[in-house]
Amino acid sequence: MTDTNFAGFKIKGLRIKHNLPSISVANSLDITPTYLSLIESGKKKPSSKVLKKAATLFNVPIEEFEESEQLLSDFAELSKKIDFSNIIAVLEMTNKRNSDLT
Repeated sequence: MTDTNFAGFKIKGLRIKHNLPSISVANSLDITPTYLSLIESGKKKPSSKVLKKAATLFNVPIEEFEESEQLLSDFAELSKKIDFSNIIAVLEMTNKRNSDLT
């Protein structure tokens, strides 16, 4: 994995996308809610066992938790040009539109 924090942030994103409470996800991953919080905030790196369980829980391939340095660099450049709050707002609006379409 190229970025040790990405997997934790991805778990948080999937949890929010699926509207799951953290305690439910923690139980499914066989970890404590506190440990899940540390993973989601990038303070702890999830083990391969946790990532495998997360892949099963969210029905995504394990590779979903890996990210290329290029993508991370692209977003870093974008965040220099566009206010971070606007990036979040656009992502939220896009997610809502996609949800409304399904």
